[in-house]
Amino acid sequence: MRHFQNILTKQTTAIAVDFAADALRCIAIEQAVDGTWTRRVAFELPPAPLDRSMDDSALREFSAKVSEAGLTGCKCRVTIASHLFRMDMAQLPSSMSENELAASARFEATDRFGMNAADVMIQHAPLFCKTAGRCALLLMAVPLLIIRNATQAVMAAGLSPCSIENAACAALHGAELRHDGFNIGLIAFMHIEPKQAVLLLMKDGQLQSVRAMQGDWAVAAPSTEVATNINDNSLALEPVASEGAWRWSSLAEETLRCMRQACVESSLPTRMLVTGAPSSDHELLETFKGVCGLESVSLNSAGWSTGAEKLTSDTWAAALGAASLDFKNISSARAA
Repeated sequence: MRHFQNILTKQTTAIAVDFAADALRCIAIEQAVDGTWTRRVAFELPPAPLDRSMDDSALREFSAKVSEAGLTGCKCRVTIASHLFRMDMAQLPSSMSENELAASARFEATDRFGMNAADVMIQHAPLFCKTAGRCALLLMAVPLLIIRNATQAVMAAGLSPCSIENAACAALHGAELRHDGFNIGLIAFMHIEPKQAVLLLMKDGQLQSVRAMQGDWAVAAPSTEVATNINDNSLALEPVASEGAWRWSSLAEETLRCMRQACVESSLPTRMLVTGAPSSDHELLETFKGVCGLESVSLNSAGWSTGAEKLTSDTWAAALGAASLDFKNISSARAA
């Protein structure tokens, strides 16, 4: 085990911890020359709410799992459930310098979200923009309390966090690597979490639009409670208290409206790619196909990697996508 731990410390294995709404997940993977991902470690624990510090008993269990797997002292990437982020899109003058753009993006985010700049971490990412002289940005903000609780839990468990990312964006990274042809044409990508579904439109590998839709998208029969976390660019949808296709009708209909709004001057995407626990639900895929009129395919993150133990559900896209960010660095280190 000591030899295995030394290998991990040298960054030959990529590690990620995912604070999802339904579970705390940790995975360690290696990438072969042919691109195959092999799981060295994969475990799930009960969900760890990030609005407060992790309970002592839960922390002891997390730490014991990390130690048992030989991961103590290793660097890892962290993902946080997307419903904990505030997201919106903005357009700014393209003539701005990088520093001016960052400052303006921060001002836009705090103004739109009504947050105190000292209490949140704000990030921005470029989007495709057709308007001359303008640049489009995705704005994201997450409370520092959330970041602090996540990093403290990871460090207390014996790991060293090196980055934090929105789970939907991390899942997108994994999907790009695991699906052939992802960067060709106009594609709709949907990452579905228990409390929020995030729609990302990609054109030739470039992010064009992002919309978040709140609801109860857990695998189990939905409850009658509606999510209350209001997001300027997030839509709260009424859950449908029934099994089968009717359950997904509101999500599919809102997805169609979002795509029409984003694709005013162009045709709709040719396909819908889905990750998340419900992605293998045949009724979900058929509802997307029937309402949105495009072929819908589950990317099945449970099958993205191989390993002795079988992953129990299709909920690993965020963790695998985050871990995959290290593969380029690992390859460079090996070459050196």
